[in-house]
Amino acid sequence: MEKITYDGMCNFIIENELTDSVAITLHPDNFDALVMDYLDINGNQIERPFEILGIEIMQDNTGSVSKSKINLLNVV
Repeated sequence: MEKITYDGMCNFIIENELTDSVAITLHPDNFDALVMDYLDINGNQIERPFEILGIEIMQDNTGSVSKSKINLLNVV
């Protein structure tokens, strides 16, 4: 995904039929951009944990997720 946006993330979750058995980890730059897009759409309100369509979105702090890539993490 070239640019990770709220709409793009919603489409990714729906197209891949993701369930709450996974979480998404993003490169810190992509995570920050997604959060800002989410805040713009939702009137500067964000829930903790940060979820889109019931899927938790997390920032990768290990350096293993490349920029503009989506990493799925099993949480079960």
